[in-house]
Amino acid sequence: MAALSACHDDKADEKKQLGDILSIHDKVMGASEELTKEKIRIDSAVKLSSSTDVIKKLKAVSAKLSMADSAMDNWMHNFNPDYAGKSHTEIMEYLHNQRIKLITVDSMMTSAINESKKSGVPAK
Repeated sequence: MAALSACHDDKADEKKQLGDILSIHDKVMGASEELTKEKIRIDSAVKLSSSTDVIKKLKAVSAKLSMADSAMDNWMHNFNPDYAGKSHTEIMEYLHNQRIKLITVDSMMTSAINESKKSGVPAK
């Protein structure tokens, strides 16, 4: 009976960890929309600016926004919740590592969006 209980707890742990990842994912996807809007705003400002210094600064912000967006795309492309043939320990380690990667993507996006908003380009 103990083995059955442990198996149930393992599945519950895995489900909870996956649920945490999906919650973070949902938050990041919301930020992804804002990131896209900021990228469009910054790229438009680059086209309209005549100042080399301003263009250089805005292109750096645009590059950070692109890197954050690419990091999210890469995470989504590589995330695989199919654990067939893996032990509970392997599953939990995989989910833990994916959670850390997604938190890193979230931080990249938040930082890039904040920098974009502080760039001096007026909001539309």
